[in-house]
Amino acid sequence: MFGQTEDNIWDCLIVGGGLAGGLLLQALRTEQPALKVLLLERGTSLGGNHTWSFHGSDVPPQAKWLTPLVSKSWPAYEVRFPKYQRKIESVYCSIRAEDFHQRLLRHHADQIRLGTSVQEVRRDSVTLQDGRVFKARQVIDARGWPKKEALRGYQKFVGLDVKLAKPHGLDHVILKDALVPQTDGYRFFYTLPWSPTELLVEDTYYSNSPDLNVDHLQQEIMRYIATKGWEVESVIRREIGCLPLDLYGSAVSMTGNGPLQLGAASGVYQPVTGYTFPQTVACVQALAESSLDNWGAVLSQIQQRYNQQARYLRVLNRMMFLAAEPEKRYVILERFYQFSEPLIERFYQGRLHRGDQLRILCGKPPVSVWRALKSLF
Repeated sequence: MFGQTEDNIWDCLIVGGGLAGGLLLQALRTEQPALKVLLLERGTSLGGNHTWSFHGSDVPPQAKWLTPLVSKSWPAYEVRFPKYQRKIESVYCSIRAEDFHQRLLRHHADQIRLGTSVQEVRRDSVTLQDGRVFKARQVIDARGWPKKEALRGYQKFVGLDVKLAKPHGLDHVILKDALVPQTDGYRFFYTLPWSPTELLVEDTYYSNSPDLNVDHLQQEIMRYIATKGWEVESVIRREIGCLPLDLYGSAVSMTGNGPLQLGAASGVYQPVTGYTFPQTVACVQALAESSLDNWGAVLSQIQQRYNQQARYLRVLNRMMFLAAEPEKRYVILERFYQFSEPLIERFYQGRLHRGDQLRILCGKPPVSVWRALKSLF
């Protein structure tokens, strides 16, 4: 245990050992190993019980520090809709929380403190529940989603990691299989083939409600697996998630005397998918390339660019949740995946060009024209 000594003075303190905090630790230890960095996590493991996925194009090529954390990569992914199916030859990657935890501990154990509850987080210090105070040149708050009241939709899911009795034969990801009954909003199945006999299968909904009937959806997953001719030998793990998708929102800002925020804590994420991965990696890479004294300005610049994108992306959310009938929401995505691969990549990155934005909204909308116009405001 630390005492109240000079050992409690750090270059960077990271509060929160989820995706954002772990990525920042990995990047700083790789790119700026001379920095004295400490990550504080209140739980007993890093990353919780999650699977994070991303397109290869989501991350900058210089982010080579990310590669050791990747659990699995595939050469392509597929989308399936009633009137349109497509296989895109583009790298897709995933990180499993168990690998995230083990690999970070293996390489950075001296920079990680698990089971550490925090009482107060300030710009230059962190006070623990036991009263100890850690000081730092920079404190990063990476503790997850901000708590706020807002009009939202939700991307919610239940996923099962399963072991099959025989090989499944998949060599790529099924990103969206919407050839299923469209209940509770836009619904699709998502499948990651971990090994010849192991899969992650998720039943996912873009819904107006965050509620999940977990036992029912687990049965739905097992039925879906059976329709593919696969026989489940055992269920290895269950994952449950609900990502908020804001329909309206004001610009986020990092000004003030509080700590710098990273990941979902900062409000910087892709509003249509609820994913934080591309934006968080971009922020982490920018920090890893900058001196600590410039971090506030670096994150502020990224945030300003994000705010411009977020306004447009929330318009798309309103089209989805306010203009489209719940059982017809899939039509919006069916149309979207007919766009060019570069446009699709920029959408996931949250870096749409003005021409992309016009292209997505041009033409007859796949929803009621009147409701579409109302949703814009």
